[in-house]
Amino acid sequence: MSDDVLLRATDIVKSFTSRGKKLGARSVATAVNGVSLEVRRGETLGIVGESGCGKSTLARCLVQLLPVTSGTVEFNGATLTGLSRRQMRPHRREMQLVFQDPYASLNPRRTVGDIVADPMRINKVGTEAEIGERVRELFATVGLDPASLRRYPHEFSGGQRQRIGIARSLSLNPSLVVADEPVSALDVSVQAQVLNLMADLQETFKLTYLFIAHDLGVVRHVSDRVGVMYLGEIVELGEAEVLYEKPLHPYTEALLSVVPELNDTDAPRRERILISGDVPDPSDRPTGCAFHPRCPVATAVCRTDKPAFVELRTGRFVACHHPRNLDA
Repeated sequence: MSDDVLLRATDIVKSFTSRGKKLGARSVATAVNGVSLEVRRGETLGIVGESGCGKSTLARCLVQLLPVTSGTVEFNGATLTGLSRRQMRPHRREMQLVFQDPYASLNPRRTVGDIVADPMRINKVGTEAEIGERVRELFATVGLDPASLRRYPHEFSGGQRQRIGIARSLSLNPSLVVADEPVSALDVSVQAQVLNLMADLQETFKLTYLFIAHDLGVVRHVSDRVGVMYLGEIVELGEAEVLYEKPLHPYTEALLSVVPELNDTDAPRRERILISGDVPDPSDRPTGCAFHPRCPVATAVCRTDKPAFVELRTGRFVACHHPRNLDA
């Protein structure tokens, strides 16, 4: 692993087996299907896609909250797949999560001060006095009053609770923070505040972010690179600004066409592309390209042959038989 790569995933597959409708029958749903990616030190890699495309499952596989079915995850030069819970503990200090729902991710029976302190206590980092001082510093850092440490989560607003979750994720000085739709449950005005806070924290603490969202407008403003995910697969990956201006995959193009645009520029407006239907059932995947049943440019080859994930431009990867904007 090169020095500038903090996390590398290679051919990650995560499948779930469930009981079928018939007695003794089993069905296998593949939520993540052969994902390979790298997260570089100090960057924000955004992962976007519709609900149900496997983004959150991928995130949990990368930090080993879910064991992978196959493939490997390397972090900071060490292979994480196959490690026991005890062997994973030193690595968990370096990789933390910010969860989507600030209401469900905080224990309602514990004070917010204890919630932020718990990771340090579990990992035996410092004395109680040192932990207390660290918690007060973290509260001030995320814009909360340290005098509120003895309050409970229900006494805070949604935006404040997410700040508490961010403080908890920073308590062990991680190098990687996986943010799983951290602003989707918040009001728009509060979203901007939390995103600005995360940007400031990244610069202050030299953090690396894996930022997961379904809102492409949000991801554009926070990410250095963006991976577009569909039915458990990365179908396009590239630098954020280039990908947004000249998408290669028809799915990316369709998603971008419905992102609201400002009207105060002379740039031509995108033609809106409506995608029919829903994301297919991962236990009954389409043959060939997974997107072909909904793709406006699909041809016969799309229905039979799965496209390879290849680099068509420097740093621009796509899995498509008919990539767009190749003349740009």
